[in-house]
Amino acid sequence: MKSSRKKYKRSTIHYSETDGLILGFTETNSEIEDVKEFFDAEKVLQLEQVHGNKILFSDEIIGFPDGDGIILKEKNVIAAIRTADCTPLFFWLPDETTAGVIHIGWRGLHSKIGENLLNILRQKGTDTFDLRFFTGPAIEGKCYTVQKDVVDLFKDSNFSQKIFEKTQAGYLMDVTKGIELCLTGNGIPEKNITHSGICTFCNKNFPSYRRGDRENRIFNFIFLR
Repeated sequence: MKSSRKKYKRSTIHYSETDGLILGFTETNSEIEDVKEFFDAEKVLQLEQVHGNKILFSDEIIGFPDGDGIILKEKNVIAAIRTADCTPLFFWLPDETTAGVIHIGWRGLHSKIGENLLNILRQKGTDTFDLRFFTGPAIEGKCYTVQKDVVDLFKDSNFSQKIFEKTQAGYLMDVTKGIELCLTGNGIPEKNITHSGICTFCNKNFPSYRRGDRENRIFNFIFLR
């Protein structure tokens, strides 16, 4: 994919593109309407994100329904997820017939939204082994402290020891690592998963709820041309 960073009106937009697919994310103080106008998209789909595991197909979305993931069925329609430390997980097939994005924090990871995505796609006949995944800007494990009650929720998972590290202040939690382990544990090749490497807590170009920015959000977007 060819990657670019552009300033357009009020917004700074990072994006990667192929002939048939565009995905990306914005910085602080950006507007999703700028993204829509910049790419001349038909419309933007968003959800009332609830930190669960509900994923909707784009043709099911009217208004702002509850949910945390969108699977695209139309072209030139933007699927957008808002984050400010949680992990946006983009996915697509190389033939660019299937694409979407989901929102995952520790609650979404615990409610198995990743597994739910794979199950939905498999039920629709998608060969998920071919899916490509990309995690956008999110708080890194070294910066994200949780308490023992969160750790206890994952005690029965097969990757809990790999995503938590005990410290004097509590436990560091690497949600993005947990997402990767969830995917690989469900048949996705590790080589099919890539990461932005941007920590929202460390990089002040991006909003971070843990850093005290309670108003701004990153818009993580994907659409089929």
